[in-house]
Amino acid sequence: GRGERSEEALNASLAGGDGVELDRLAFWRHCLAVATAAEQLAAAANAPDLRPGEAFVCGLLHDLGKMALDYVLPKSYGRVLELVELNQGNITEFERRIIGMDHHTAGKRLAEQWQLAHVVQDCIWLHGSPFDMLPRVGHRRMIGLISLADLIVRRNHLGYSGNFSFGLDPAHLAEALGLDMATVNRVAAGLHLELERRCASLGLTAEPSHELYIRSIQQANQMLGRLNAVLERRSRSSSRQGQLLDAITTFHASAMPGRGVEDVLASVVQSASSVLGKGFFATIRQSSTGPWIVSQFNEDGRATHSQIIETPSSCPDLRSIDASQPAAINIMGIMPWIVDFMSEAPDLRQMRVLPLGCGWGTAALLLHDRPVLPPWQQLLALSSSWGAAIASASQHDGARRLGEELADANRALAQTQDRLLQAESMARVGEMAAGAAHEMNNPLTVISGRAQQLAQWSAANSREQQAAQAIVVQAQQLSDLITGMRMYADPPTPKRRMVPLDAMLNNAVASARQQPDIPKALEDLELAIRLPDTPQDVLLDDELIGLAISELVLNAVQAPPRSSVKVNARIDAPRKRLVVEVIDDGPGMTEHTLSHAMDPFFSAKTAGRRTGLGLPRACIMAASHGGRVELRSVVDRGTTATLIVPLDSPA
Repeated sequence: GRGERSEEALNASLAGGDGVELDRLAFWRHCLAVATAAEQLAAAANAPDLRPGEAFVCGLLHDLGKMALDYVLPKSYGRVLELVELNQGNITEFERRIIGMDHHTAGKRLAEQWQLAHVVQDCIWLHGSPFDMLPRVGHRRMIGLISLADLIVRRNHLGYSGNFSFGLDPAHLAEALGLDMATVNRVAAGLHLELERRCASLGLTAEPSHELYIRSIQQANQMLGRLNAVLERRSRSSSRQGQLLDAITTFHASAMPGRGVEDVLASVVQSASSVLGKGFFATIRQSSTGPWIVSQFNEDGRATHSQIIETPSSCPDLRSIDASQPAAINIMGIMPWIVDFMSEAPDLRQMRVLPLGCGWGTAALLLHDRPVLPPWQQLLALSSSWGAAIASASQHDGARRLGEELADANRALAQTQDRLLQAESMARVGEMAAGAAHEMNNPLTVISGRAQQLAQWSAANSREQQAAQAIVVQAQQLSDLITGMRMYADPPTPKRRMVPLDAMLNNAVASARQQPDIPKALEDLELAIRLPDTPQDVLLDDELIGLAISELVLNAVQAPPRSSVKVNARIDAPRKRLVVEVIDDGPGMTEHTLSHAMDPFFSAKTAGRRTGLGLPRACIMAASHGGRVELRSVVDRGTTATLIVPLDSPA
């Protein structure tokens, strides 16, 4: 149940062995067969560039590089031969993989060293290449002839060549050489008898021709057996690859776009459990600020524990780890750091690390206790899908947080713009009031003076006297209105001094009670004042802040409240500020009223309303100290006005 061995695993298993040995007798029998076939084909072609004697020499030496590699590097070449037998492939591929050089190049260099003819050098170097890709040299057809002869011999299983690849088309080669397939087949049919004769002459074998036939058939059967074994291994490998592809498809279906990192990690563990088998799984990923986040999961893929730990000093940044190797990080290097967080691991000694890579590094580490894994090249595709999904979810989370921060910043910017526009509007109103104040106050002074004289000259309690007194009161209100508007152009400068908080608050409430336009509203109203338990002194301008508190109390009384108005004061020592709350249980404000409550001359009341400068005036007094006024209101439940004033020194 451990699955087939990959070529990488096979390489590892051969690392300590000697491989197999090259059967040199079978090798020279193959070379002699190629030489014989090449000689007969050249004779049949009857062409000036295909001389039979030259073809015989080229065919005899065409695989000289194999003998050279086996002589110089016998152990390494033995491993090459074993891999070829197991995989039934082209020997040149395994020569390059194990030795770093194939027999074509080795033979060519040896032929150059011996100063053999160029036609021999190129036949050794280029035989087996497609004819259309051969260079345009004078002996190009001789190279194709050796390729055709080698293909005929290998198809008849004469000798040993180590090449199980039959990619070339004999009909195409024959046509390029001016031969027909009937001639090629005739040469192949008589090759066994001719090879027997020449082997006997050279002392390579004493076997009669019928034994050569039998040996050829045996070799063909052996090749079929090996091919069946290779096909069986490849079938198992294809089945495993199909399972991994199904796992990738299933994982992508569960890890939908837009999901958070924790949800994607759970999908990764579920996918790993289905592919590797149920067991212990945990993940380590690096947060955007640097620390590691270690999570453990149950068999259903749900996180049971998640903790943040400082990055181990002995480990690099997780994102810089090479995820293309199965052992990119030593588990023992991080074990001391995470052992306290692996409470559910059955045996920490069995823990393994699988890096989950993405396009720009490693997204996370998967910790598991599975003893057997699929071949790394197959598992890499799945682990890369896991890593890419985790990285994508991390970026999505970051983009979502950035979007939320941008939304908050936009809201703050909009509020700031509103306040700026309001301040600019108030400044323009103040400038207008300042310019008109002088011209308006002079007529108002004359009107008020003449009205007072009329009141004195008129009979007591007469209609004339009451009318004159009304003119005096209204003139005074208009003068106060102009004075209030001038505050926007020339805000008052506070004169801070240490004053008792309780005295300032009591004076402010008393001042509100003495206002002439609301005596009846305060007759039966409970107005409760709540102060800190111990006497407190505050550093501020008690006249300005007292006026602001009076305006808030008057605004609360005008609500009107159902039963009471509460005034709560406290010192926020950590932030060094005074907080005064004025709370009423009146009808509250609608959203429209609350958004315009600080606007000058705005009032939700119609008949008998005040000027609408109370709350704006309180804001100006608070702003002179670097403070502010905040309103909270719920319809039918009342309103809370909060005055916040920074204190220059602790109270």
